Amino acid sequence: MKSQPMPQSSRSATPRPMSVLFISALLVIEGLAVLAYAFTYALQLGEAGPLGMGARIFMLLLIIVGGVWQLLVAHHFFRARAWTRAAALMWQIFQIILAIPYFQTDPAMAWLWLVPAALIVVLLFDPRTTAFLGDRPRSESS
Repeated sequence: MKSQPMPQSSRSATPRPMSVLFISALLVIEGLAVLAYAFTYALQLGEAGPLGMGARIFMLLLIIVGGVWQLLVAHHFFRARAWTRAAALMWQIFQIILAIPYFQTDPAMAWLWLVPAALIVVLLFDPRTTAFLGDRPRSESS
């Protein structure tokens, strides 16, 4: 007979490690930053640019969906859903990739993107984080 995975309720009954709280907070900040950018982007929709109005509205919707998605990932990560680890990791990889070119034009912005992403990537693989998410069995001695 196969062993059953740990039920979600018993996983969330254990105390959250500080790494989970820190990652969740950073993910919320990132999601709110994306939504703030969506707001400033919406204010500039009427200005001239290389994209047509349909493309601008589509971009605005993509930005809003990205911000809402990040907030949902943060919420479910806090609630110990294991699938959120992959979603958070992919977001951070994209953020790191986008930060690198900014070192030539705006180093402060590059560091604002790079530091939180790097912290989250490191903390996602913290043994306490992976154990809390149910990716690793908990040892009885810890």
